[in-house]
Amino acid sequence: MNRFWSFDVKKNSFSPTESEPLSTFPTIINFEQKTVFCRVHHRWEKIVAFAQNTIKTECGKLFTSPFLRDKSVFNYGYDVVRRGEVYYIRVQSQEVATNKRRLLDSSFELNLDKKRLFKNGMPVFNKEDISGILCKEITANLIAEMGEEYKNRYGIKPTVSSSLSGFPLVLGYLLSPFNVNFYRISSHWGLNPYDSGFTELSSSDTPNAENEMFSSLGIKANKTVRKLYQEYPEGIVAYAAMKDLGFSDVNLLKKSARKDFYKFFKELLISFAGGDVAYPVRESLHLFVQNMMEIADQKTVWNSIERTVKYFCKNNRNFLGYGNSGIVQDALNMYPLAAEHLTEREKREIMREGINDYTHDFLLRRNRELHNIVNAPGEIHERNEIFPLEQKFLDLEYKTGEAFRLDKRTGKRIEIPDRERWCFYVAKDSFTLKTIGSEMSNCVGWGYKNACRNRKATIVYALYKDSYKICIEVTPYFTIRQAFGPHNSQLSGAAFDAYSEWCKEKHILRQNVFSRLCAP
Repeated sequence: MNRFWSFDVKKNSFSPTESEPLSTFPTIINFEQKTVFCRVHHRWEKIVAFAQNTIKTECGKLFTSPFLRDKSVFNYGYDVVRRGEVYYIRVQSQEVATNKRRLLDSSFELNLDKKRLFKNGMPVFNKEDISGILCKEITANLIAEMGEEYKNRYGIKPTVSSSLSGFPLVLGYLLSPFNVNFYRISSHWGLNPYDSGFTELSSSDTPNAENEMFSSLGIKANKTVRKLYQEYPEGIVAYAAMKDLGFSDVNLLKKSARKDFYKFFKELLISFAGGDVAYPVRESLHLFVQNMMEIADQKTVWNSIERTVKYFCKNNRNFLGYGNSGIVQDALNMYPLAAEHLTEREKREIMREGINDYTHDFLLRRNRELHNIVNAPGEIHERNEIFPLEQKFLDLEYKTGEAFRLDKRTGKRIEIPDRERWCFYVAKDSFTLKTIGSEMSNCVGWGYKNACRNRKATIVYALYKDSYKICIEVTPYFTIRQAFGPHNSQLSGAAFDAYSEWCKEKHILRQNVFSRLCAP
């Protein structure tokens, strides 16, 4: 990519230049009244002619593009440098008004490895902060370069047809290049959890793209399926997910193409970890469905999944670590550990209930029983495994509130004991996970050792007055996948205040929705 880009007044677009761009003199227009501010006479003049990107005023003066409204900001040049997996983009702008002109500078850092965007050294969260910042020419170049890398990696170059522009489009492509109608992600239930309106990034407005989507999802696109997709595009994700789980009854698959099923698959089963798309409970859910189909028909098993989905969606709060999502994820993570020891009667009971707090607690008790059977009293067969934690995750440890208080009688500072503060610690080994799981009645002790070992997750826990009060799953991008109290309870009161303070002090993002965040 060329380093310098400057606005070309003749072409009314941005073009590569050999040296740093120079500022321009935009033409200020009142589009409603069809007048232009004459820089020569310093007054508004009527527009009498427009040709070849040039305006002629009533006073006879000629003005060229860019054409802007009064009191607006215009980007006149860019300086783009790539080092490794990071693009450094300097945006040169000017504030334009009839009574003043001021030059502005903004620096952006687009990190392809971390999939994050920074503005002047701070992470960008709001799409409104970057709208109109990046010109379409550089946007096209960035996507073209990323597209070639995707092609080398996956064998296919994703195309884009979107109403988004600039950085939002680049970030959407970076986070989810294959989206719902592209090959890599769509072959695995197909969407990006950071993009609440993911169909904007698909090129489904063309027949070839739609056929590509159905083909990559392994769906025979008959008239019924196409109509379903046209009426509710997101529904095709749940349709493909249920098909992937082993359901073949078309009537059941059509019934699964609903908003609640889409919410279930979107929020629970798909996440970004280590730069890759991960499916935390996909294998567990596959096993659950396969086991149940051995003892029941598809409709009965589908009804069990439907009950699970309804429970998941009831009072669930997206991405904040509250609601029923943690209970469902915990239960599904525990299921493979207990599956081979379950009787057919117990499996039927779980199927009849679906995944809820009752089946969660049953699986938790069963895994505890199995754990005690494997290890004889006083004997530990499992080796304690130390996790290869990076320093940046070890730095997540924190103690809330003041470390000292003033003794009113003596006037001296007295150190506050740790047991009187909310102390956040990082789980550094597998035995610590087991202690957390046992003390808080969750599946951390059985379900997260591999994730911590492979650095797909980091578990942070909080103690207060010698009791385990908070358990947090932190992603590799320092976002929260889930945060709960004992028994996967909702954080509230002092626990929530301590959690909020920890998030603020450690710069942890508690929300991952693309409509509100432009980077994870």
